[in-house]
Amino acid sequence: MADPEFAALIAEAEKYLGYPYVWGGSTPATSFDCSGFISYVFNQSGVYPMGRTTAQGIFNKSKTIALSEAQPGDLIFFTGTYDSAGPVSHLGIYVGGNMMLHSASGGVQYARTDSSYWSNHFYAMGRL
Repeated sequence: MADPEFAALIAEAEKYLGYPYVWGGSTPATSFDCSGFISYVFNQSGVYPMGRTTAQGIFNKSKTIALSEAQPGDLIFFTGTYDSAGPVSHLGIYVGGNMMLHSASGGVQYARTDSSYWSNHFYAMGRL
């Protein structure tokens, strides 16, 4: 992802810091779940247009990359965070330095990807 694209993506995403997690939420009016947040931010920033889909759906659109190749703006996918239909149950925007921006039980927030919880549920890195 080019630096201007990442800047646009993060500028859009940070507008919603602190918004509560809401299952099925996909707009600022409804707040966000993880996939609703990612879909909305990528659409609104103009970085990658996509319809509203699930974490698994976004994974299916992504090219899997090695963790060592991850760059800011890539997506980080997790498994087993709840009983989901497919293996991917959560995702966030990787921002570098073992950090991501996502919507989870604490709302839209930054989180460490190398914490014990997220490390134990890591599934893959992806690039749109």
